[in-house]
Amino acid sequence: MKKIKSGTIQKPDDKSDQPNYLDGRGAQINTANRFLKTHKVIEHSEGIDDWEEVDERTTFIMSDAKSIVNKVESPDVSMMYSMNPYAGCEHGCIYCYARNVHEYWGYSAGLDFERKIIVKQNAPQLLRKFLMNPNWVCEPLTLSGNTDCYQPCEKKFRLTRSLLEICREFNQPVGMITKNAGMLRDMDILKDLAQKNLVSILVSITSTNENLRRHMEPRTTTAKQR
Repeated sequence: MKKIKSGTIQKPDDKSDQPNYLDGRGAQINTANRFLKTHKVIEHSEGIDDWEEVDERTTFIMSDAKSIVNKVESPDVSMMYSMNPYAGCEHGCIYCYARNVHEYWGYSAGLDFERKIIVKQNAPQLLRKFLMNPNWVCEPLTLSGNTDCYQPCEKKFRLTRSLLEICREFNQPVGMITKNAGMLRDMDILKDLAQKNLVSILVSITSTNENLRRHMEPRTTTAKQR
């Protein structure tokens, strides 16, 4: 195996050292869901404990959500209300705290979190209904909290853009947290919101080491693109 300098993370050139490595995935296995009574296991007839996952394509599960605005009760985060147009995240950040939330949907916090994405297709309609409620006392809404609103599938489903359009229509303040340069697509809406001081955007950069980023955040855009 090629010698690796101290302080760097690198996948070995000899793939025999990691024969089952799933390139482009943060997690490498599906961990057991603590809420399920049964679990899938793989056993070899030889009795050798060797787990091998199939690198399935990302699938999108269309869902009609009951609500889109969530009141955040946790004292550990500064946001008061969040919106998550998706559940799960294609970015596959290995350290993501939101992974465990996927277990509530009946999936694993491992590979399922990044390759079984729930699409809340009625999110724009739910937001419009929410903002039309006369009892709503305007507070900033945050995209997102348990997902990245600009993960790759946003190019196809455009839910984040639709939510931003509604925020612009209602003069609703909105904050955004992302690791993806996809927000540049929506600069027209963001500029309109910014002119009224209605938007803030936080872009997180974990590392400028591109090799490290590919392992920790395999499907995010590069630090330079952000």
